[in-house]
Amino acid sequence: MNFKTFCSSFQYTDYQFQLTANLNKSIQVGLKLKVFFRIFLMVLFLSLINFPNAINAHHTGSSDSPVATTRFVDPFTGKREKPANYLVLTQDYYQSTRENSHLFTTSAFVEMNFYDGRFSLNASVPWNYYQQRNRDDAARIGKPYLGFKYQPFFDLDKPYFFVIEGSVGFPSGPDTDRFTGGNYYSGTGFIKLGYMYEKWSFVTKLGGIQPLTRPQPNNLQDNDGIPYYLRLPSAAAPEPTYEYKKTGIASAYVTYYLINQLSLFSGILYRNPYNGVEFSQNKDQVNPSFFTEGSAGFSWNFSEKYNLSLAYRYPLKRDRDYLLYHSAWTFAFSMEWGSD
Repeated sequence: MNFKTFCSSFQYTDYQFQLTANLNKSIQVGLKLKVFFRIFLMVLFLSLINFPNAINAHHTGSSDSPVATTRFVDPFTGKREKPANYLVLTQDYYQSTRENSHLFTTSAFVEMNFYDGRFSLNASVPWNYYQQRNRDDAARIGKPYLGFKYQPFFDLDKPYFFVIEGSVGFPSGPDTDRFTGGNYYSGTGFIKLGYMYEKWSFVTKLGGIQPLTRPQPNNLQDNDGIPYYLRLPSAAAPEPTYEYKKTGIASAYVTYYLINQLSLFSGILYRNPYNGVEFSQNKDQVNPSFFTEGSAGFSWNFSEKYNLSLAYRYPLKRDRDYLLYHSAWTFAFSMEWGSD
């Protein structure tokens, strides 16, 4: 074997190694996408086979009752509180975040109800755009969620409701150049109580977020998508600089209906711990124990099936050392279908 052939064999071996690493990474990403799309297709399949029943179902907006046609819209998310057939597009604008940027979050949320409006399945995916100072702007896909709502008690045309809701958030993946939201599974659970009296409605929501996986140390090799416990580390894995915490959330808001189509609302949000699930040992030591935010805005039902809402949100703890953002706006457009 001459010297040229000898060198070529090393180049070929190196090429095989790189090809194998890229193939392993593609397989890992493909498996994650396959699991997610299987779950999504299952939800879509259940929705399609029950679509005739959903069209004929009585739900929010499907009755002549003033209570049933009332849209209880959460001012912090733009979503409906009760099970319904609807799509909502939400645009959040967070001014002057702690990361020295303006954050634009666009979310798509779709829900379909079953069993005469007592149960629904839903899915959501956010997209974040960071307008950054002294750095290039960036965009990331957020954490996707699959969830449900269940209204077990009371007739649907009563002036009060009790709703149970929950969801599962999926890992955003290790590629932080394209995804954000946390590379971990999370579960959410809430109970919601609502009451309507003449032109006033009152809603409260209690629950929280439970991280379902623990932080995983990063191996010092290139991140090729292989879980750290399945490969040999090049050195001892560093301790994570953050941890996941159980998060309690409570919110309440009151709505006043100027007319049937137009309402004003004001609310308050409480969250403990301050920063939510992800706690950074470097950045969050000075944080207070809990986060509070006030909101005010209006909701306009400009037709039987279409709704617009706009809310202004203002964090109540204002110290610059830990302020998450100066203020925020939430704009939501929702569209129902399947009403009688």
